Amino acid sequence: MRATLFSLFTIFYFSKNMAQKYETQKFEVIKSIGEAEIRYYPPVMKIKANRNNGFGSLFGYISGKNVNGQKIAMTTPVYMQEDNGEKVMEFVLPREFDSQSTPDALSDKVKVYESNPGYFIAYAFGGYAVDWVSNRATKSLKEIIKANNINVEGDPILLVYNSPYKLINRKNEILFKITDQKNPK
Repeated sequence: MRATLFSLFTIFYFSKNMAQKYETQKFEVIKSIGEAEIRYYPPVMKIKANRNNGFGSLFGYISGKNVNGQKIAMTTPVYMQEDNGEKVMEFVLPREFDSQSTPDALSDKVKVYESNPGYFIAYAFGGYAVDWVSNRATKSLKEIIKANNINVEGDPILLVYNSPYKLINRKNEILFKITDQKNPK
C-alpha cells in the first residue's frame, strides 16, 4: 500500500512539475454556447502526414530532417482528422514560421502548408482520446450544433494537447468547421 501511494505521488509530481511547456496555437473565442465555443483560427504553418506513419515522419521533420536541417520546437495541439478520405496527423509549427521561413520537408511523406483561416466550433474533453471517448465528445458537440442551428462541414477534427505520458489533467478537443464564415452565430 505504501509503495502504491509513493508511486502515485511520484507520477503526479513529475507529470505536474516536470512536464514540458509547449507553445499552443492561438485562436479567438467568438462566443460560448454551453460547453462549446465558437472560435476564429488565423492561418498558421502546419505539417501533415498519413496517420499510419505520421508521427515518426512529423517528428523527424521537427527534429531536423528538413531541407535546412533545422530543429523546430514541438507545439500543441496535434491535429488528427480525415482529409480526402485519408487519415492524417498534423503538427502546428511555432508562430515564428511563415510561408517564406518554413523549411521544406525532405520526406515526400510530409506536406508543409499554410492553413486557411476559419471559424470552428470546439468541445473540450479530458482523458485519453481513445475512440469511444472521442465519439462520445463528438456526439455531445453534434447535439449542441443541432440545438443551435449551426451549419458545419466535414468530419470532426480531434485536437490532442498532451504527451501520451501525461496521465492526469489531459486536454483534448473536437472541432467542426463552421460553413457560414461571415456570421458564425
